[in-house]
Amino acid sequence: MSHSHNFDESTWPFRTPINTASFTTTRVLDGSLPILEVYHDHDGDWQFMCGTTNASEDAKVVCLGCMVEQDPTIVQLADLRDGWMAYRESPDHAWSREEYEDSDAENEA
Repeated sequence: MSHSHNFDESTWPFRTPINTASFTTTRVLDGSLPILEVYHDHDGDWQFMCGTTNASEDAKVVCLGCMVEQDPTIVQLADLRDGWMAYRESPDHAWSREEYEDSDAENEA
């Protein structure tokens, strides 16, 4: 199901569509904690995390556009390569980037 967002969709910077499913936590979604970690998974999925939990009971699936509405600074990460993550100490700090290991691939080996 399609829905609208409160930004100019004609300037969408990501390679994936606005309605692409992404993953976050209940705390990020309800606004009680900021996005401090962003993972662009090796398979292309996006995760927007608060850095406090990765428990499955805290996981939520939302569209990428809704995450941009939640925190417009993540458009700075639209060019984040698959298999890379970005992190920051607080919303007042700049994003740092680094490559990370694919834990799913390690578990399959």
